[in-house]
Amino acid sequence: RGIQEIVGLEESDKIITELGLTGEFKKVPSELQKTIMFADITFEWDPVEESFVSNGPLGIATMGKKQIFRYVKGKIEIQRSRSADILRIYFELNPDNWFYFEYKLGMLNITSTDKQFITMITELKDDKRRTKDDEGNKFVYQLVASKKKRNDFVDRFREFD
Repeated sequence: RGIQEIVGLEESDKIITELGLTGEFKKVPSELQKTIMFADITFEWDPVEESFVSNGPLGIATMGKKQIFRYVKGKIEIQRSRSADILRIYFELNPDNWFYFEYKLGMLNITSTDKQFITMITELKDDKRRTKDDEGNKFVYQLVASKKKRNDFVDRFREFD
């Protein structure tokens, strides 16, 4: 259903048939070539946190032009408030290899144990840290100086105990 909403009915039938036969795309459709494309994620309302929180492992379908099609341990939280909407994404490949993203008020805060990934972000020139999405919304990449935000987020969920 998600593919159908992104690429349309006719194209989605071709893509779904291709996936059913081979288990992968011949070529990742341009509409799915995003930084990261999640799949098969369900959300539940968390009345304590007053947010929608993903339930179960996160399906990662694609990353750019690369096909992933793997489930990873992680959480996505969507929190709405009067002051700001917040999107938090955390996933771990193993307890020593994880990524945390928090988007709020046009700022994308990032932290990770992946030193190469962090180096790539820190070496971006200031003008390359500023970007626009497809709708023209601007945002800025920045690094979280400490891992406290990630730790606070992870500590709220039992599956990471």
